[in-house]
Amino acid sequence: MSTSKLATVTRRRGIAGAAAVLGITGAIAFGLAPAASAATSDGPSAKQAVTVTVTQKGNYVATYCVGDNLEARCLDNVRKGQSRTFTVNPKAGEPVTVSLLAQGGGSDFKQIVVKGGTLKLDAAGSKAKPTIVRK
Repeated sequence: MSTSKLATVTRRRGIAGAAAVLGITGAIAFGLAPAASAATSDGPSAKQAVTVTVTQKGNYVATYCVGDNLEARCLDNVRKGQSRTFTVNPKAGEPVTVSLLAQGGGSDFKQIVVKGGTLKLDAAGSKAKPTIVRK
């Protein structure tokens, strides 16, 4: 709405009239906003559910942290032969972040862009130099 029209409404109807006109304009704009954003929810910014499974193959106790761009979750005391499963929801084209921390040792960190709904990883290496390897 142009400022000259708003000034005319203000002079003729007072501040309350101008506020009502602005309120109607805002309600119309707000009512259109969800429709515009709904059209893009299926586009490239749509989230995808990804199941990440990390299997401990190294001879050490570890903590795994897996996340997307909004949040991460960590599980600790993972021993040799054990697996942990996480579900993350990155946007299409954005990476899944995986961290491996060996208790009393080193760490490894990877960011992996996943196409599809699953990601399988092995934790290997030594306590001093643990590694994350994609299966």
